[in-house]
Formats: sequence, structure tokens, C-alpha cells
Amino acid sequence: MKKSGWLSFVALGATLFLAGCPSAPPNVESTASGAGAAKKTIAVIPKGLTHDFWQSVKRGAEKAGSEFSVNIKWDGPQKENDASGQIGVVENAINQKVDGIVLAPLDKAALVGVIKKAGDAKIPITIFDSAADVGEDAYVSFVATDNKKGGELAAMRMGEILGGKGKVGLIPNQANSASTMEREEGFEETLKAKFPGITLVKATLADSDAIKAIRVAEDLLSANPDIVGMFGSCEPCAVGALQAAKNKNLLTKIKVIGFDNTKLMDSAVSKGEMDSLVVQNPAKMGYEGVKSLIDNAIGKKPKKQIDTGCVLLKKDNMDQPDMTEFRAK
Repeated sequence: MKKSGWLSFVALGATLFLAGCPSAPPNVESTASGAGAAKKTIAVIPKGLTHDFWQSVKRGAEKAGSEFSVNIKWDGPQKENDASGQIGVVENAINQKVDGIVLAPLDKAALVGVIKKAGDAKIPITIFDSAADVGEDAYVSFVATDNKKGGELAAMRMGEILGGKGKVGLIPNQANSASTMEREEGFEETLKAKFPGITLVKATLADSDAIKAIRVAEDLLSANPDIVGMFGSCEPCAVGALQAAKNKNLLTKIKVIGFDNTKLMDSAVSKGEMDSLVVQNPAKMGYEGVKSLIDNAIGKKPKKQIDTGCVLLKKDNMDQPDMTEFRAK
């Protein structure tokens, strides 16, 4: 890791902040050698730029950047199925010699080469949201939800509200997306183990595209008119499941559970159109991702794995104070 220049740059501000100093952390720019020294830059690279989830990540990353006086360079592919586009964004960050990279790999295999390239360039990298097929020595921290647990939460809720029987549809996301694959695995395994009276049927992949997710969910409903529940494993898949049920006038028959939150889905839970949502804390992911690199730079070894948590948001708990940070902004 290229610590020598950065260590003196952030040590005082970050140390005071982490020690719980009641005043705002000093601008770390002033702790660098010489007045007016340039701030260090961390590139934060999401899977895509369009979905609400990533905008929450951005807010968290920028909050950490502001507190520790570090520039946040936010960039990523427009769509979450553009692995080559994301690789290009990472390569640009490497070529610009940023001081660290916080990356959410949209394909766990395709991003391996560029992650190793960042390591060869001595640029520290934290992986967030979704894993890559690399060893722990390739990254500083892995900051994410326990996605398999999230899938298990959704399955337990589905089994409960269906009384442990009926046919359930799964709207899966895309190949090689580690986070959503883990959710889908947790959902499927839990239904099989805990609710043998439930039959699971799967739609074709939605490829992180809400419009496609609507279509594949509608096709699944047409082929299986006895479906009584649906689970969408990410924001576009959940939106697709909701809209497909709505388009077919099945909202009173089908229990829809989603993963992640948007204003649309938050409202749907409030109205009773969706049963519930497994909600992550994307702002915390962005914040902890940036903070892990700052801790690493000053010799304060961050945790190798940082679980940012998830909850089940339902109509009867969504207005509780402890759910505020999980509501759509």
C-alpha cells in the first residue's frame, strides 16, 4: 500500500476523529507538509449510476470524504450489466494515480484482472457490496451486507405469511453478481429446509434491468397462474415483481417481497401493495468503504470484513425510530 505520503496527510485528522473528539475533525489538508497541499483522492466505483441504492452509497462516501478532508471521485458504468465499462472506470482511476479505490464489482470474475492491476500499481482497494474472485490479500476490507442472511430473512417472512405452503416465484438478477446470487441462494435454501410445502419456480435473469424484470415476472406469472408469492433479489428485480403483479391485477393475491428500497417500494409497503423489503444500509457501505482506506493509511488496521447489516422493513415497523436510516430518501 502506498502509505508514506498519505500517512502524514491524514494521521492527525483521522486519529482525532476516531478517538471521538467532540469538535469537527480538522481539515487534513492542513496536516500535510506545506500549506495548501492537495487533498488525496479516493475513487468510489459502484456497479451503476442510475439506481437509488448507489446514490445512497454516494452520500455515505461523500460524508466520509468531508469528515476526513479527502476528495471523492465518484464514477461508474451507467448500467449494471456493463462489466467492460466498469473495468474501464477502474483503469482510468489507476491511470490517474488515485490514492485508493472503493469498488463494487458487478461481475465477480470479470473484475479480477483489474483488481490485481490496482494492486500491482500499489493502490489500496476496498471491495464493497459484492465480492470478487480474489484472495483476501487483494483488498483492504470487504464492506457489505451478509447477503445470504438477507435472502434467509426474505424466505422466513415468505414462509410465515403463506403459512408454509403454495408456489413462490423468484426473480433473479444476473450471472456472476455475487451479492444477488448469495441472496437467491439463501432464499432458496431456507425455503427448502424450513418450508417443504412451498414450491419455488424461477424466472429468467433480469440483468439488473427493471423493464426486463417486469417482462420476465409477467412471463413467470402467465406460466404459473397459481403463484401466491414473489421475491425480487435486488432493486430492479423487486420493482419488476411489484409492477408485474400490479399489471396483472394480482396485488391482492400475491405477496411480494423485495430487496433494497426506493421511494416507490417504500410507498408500496406503506400501502400494503408489497408485503416487505429486506433493506441494506448503502450509505454506511459508502462511509465505511472510504474510512477503511483512511484507517489503513494511518496504520490503524481495519477489519477484513465489515458487515453493514440489513433489516426487514414491514408496514407495522416502518415508522419506528430505529428504521429511519433504512427508509428511502
